[in-house]
Amino acid sequence: MFVRDEDLFNNKVFVVNDSPQMETIETDRARITIIDNFYEDVDSVLVELDKLPITKVFTEFLDNGVTFFDGRKSYASNMSGTEIAYIGDNSLRNKISEIINYPPESIGVGKDILINCFQFSDRFELDDTKYYSVHEDEVVEGGNQVSIVIFLNKHYEEGEGMNFYAEIPAIHNRSNTNNTSLRKDIKLIHTVQGKSNRAVLFDAKFTHGQHTPTDQFKKEMRYTQVIFFPLH
Repeated sequence: MFVRDEDLFNNKVFVVNDSPQMETIETDRARITIIDNFYEDVDSVLVELDKLPITKVFTEFLDNGVTFFDGRKSYASNMSGTEIAYIGDNSLRNKISEIINYPPESIGVGKDILINCFQFSDRFELDDTKYYSVHEDEVVEGGNQVSIVIFLNKHYEEGEGMNFYAEIPAIHNRSNTNNTSLRKDIKLIHTVQGKSNRAVLFDAKFTHGQHTPTDQFKKEMRYTQVIFFPLH
């Protein structure tokens, strides 16, 4: 039987909006740009992402035996015909160039799709003394890079979103896989409220992480797409 079109992954739906709503936030450390209505047709994007399998990264949380799920979905566009729409037409690179005032020919764009998948277990007790997943994105030594995180759930409860912090302190606990920090030990600079189809653009070295203070993501998986842009 011939393969049905509806069973195939449609890489053509990943089209960025020509006229998104944007807001720039200046902070003590670096600029944050919020881009609303990032995808032209986010519902079609979500249909395609549902077709991708999830790979587990880890599930252990600290030393208390309570678990969460942290995984990834990915799609590699590495052959003719598999290229993502916003790569083929350079629309995303041109939009980033406009936002950060940087030559488009000197901006690289991650060619693959990478989706972070996260969910707390039912037994996990939310702890308002800690911040979770505090990290900086890895960059080539001596290089510069900007990152985008796109919120892909249908809705977000008040407070759910993404935090930005001052530099990671020396006492930051890197022994656990979720990079947790006590709130008293790290300065919160800004919180971006989660919103479906909202993208957040920032310097990859700007310390950041999920802000998940409610029980929303005990009841459903949290999905975010990440895209990295090396600057040459």
